[in-house]
Amino acid sequence: MLGNVPGSVRIARLFGIDINIHFSWILIFFLVVLNLADSFPQQFPKWSNEKGLVVAAITAFLFFGSVLAHELAHSLVARRFQMSVSSITLFLLGGVANLRKEPPSAQAEFFMAAAGPATSVVIGLIGLGVTVLLDPRPGLPNAEAVGAIAGYLGLVNLSLAAFNLIPGFPLDGGRVLRSAIWAVSGDRNRATTIAARGGQLVALAFGAFVLYELVVVREASGLWLGLIAYFLWNAASATLQQERIASVVGGAKVGPLMTTDFKWTPPGVMVGQVIRDLVLPMNLRAIPVVAGEQFIGLVAIGDLRKVDQARWVETLVEQVMTPASELPTVSPDDPLGTALERFSATELPLLPVIKDGRLVGILYRESVIGYVRMQEMLRAEGRR
Repeated sequence: MLGNVPGSVRIARLFGIDINIHFSWILIFFLVVLNLADSFPQQFPKWSNEKGLVVAAITAFLFFGSVLAHELAHSLVARRFQMSVSSITLFLLGGVANLRKEPPSAQAEFFMAAAGPATSVVIGLIGLGVTVLLDPRPGLPNAEAVGAIAGYLGLVNLSLAAFNLIPGFPLDGGRVLRSAIWAVSGDRNRATTIAARGGQLVALAFGAFVLYELVVVREASGLWLGLIAYFLWNAASATLQQERIASVVGGAKVGPLMTTDFKWTPPGVMVGQVIRDLVLPMNLRAIPVVAGEQFIGLVAIGDLRKVDQARWVETLVEQVMTPASELPTVSPDDPLGTALERFSATELPLLPVIKDGRLVGILYRESVIGYVRMQEMLRAEGRR
């Protein structure tokens, strides 16, 4: 899937992309291990409980490795089309790649969205192939365990691909649907609205099925599907809201809304001085870091909180800032809709406005929200 999941911790970096784990991933990982540790000994009565647990843990790790491969496929294809991916997060419902901007064309959307399920299909077929090859060779060491792992990975990856191809945004199938409508109609906003409505319909269908199981069948096995329905509904609704706001801002540009009178700090300043001179007296939540005329990064409250107070006087601001290369930015001539997309991909209260490599302004989230509300009020007055 593609989107954004806040509240995660970075554990690695692959191909320049942060790999994050949300706290909910720990829960689902142990649930998968316990479920497999219970089912493997039933399939293979000769296995001890200890062997079943070890094989289950290995299988769970490889399963989440395949989820990561799915998201990496999205990310690497996105890069091919000049779309930056800041991170991949493993969480309760699988994985999500965080794009810094939307696809530039229907073709880019299609190939990026299709890359994930295609990768899952390949992994699934390899897993089932290994199972078939090992089946007639019981004499090989640990062949039974390897076959069990490969068989599980084969089936679960094919299921993952099939689920993600359901035509409901923001699932991969919803993005494929959007790319097709976009290519035929030439209208990205209309395509997004239709795909997001599809996502809401899929969420409602999942929710109805869960309700049927609870009320009629009196089983709670579908609660997992209920969580997925909740996630889909919220994500699709957020997309519709974003499209509605984009239609309100129309042809507005970033330039008129940006602030040119802003505070910044050079890189050689200590964290303590930034807190004393800028953060506390001016209640600033994020400060640009500028060397000469070059914008090199941004230090936010979250970055400063990571520094122990005893080290404020010896920690340089560039040691804790987020580098410019990892930040979403806009230019003065960008449409305000572009800024809305960038804001949706970050929790920062502002976007640096860059022109020719120089920081020329700051666009605050509150300024954009205020502008949108004013436009909505004016439209409402005009319809009366």
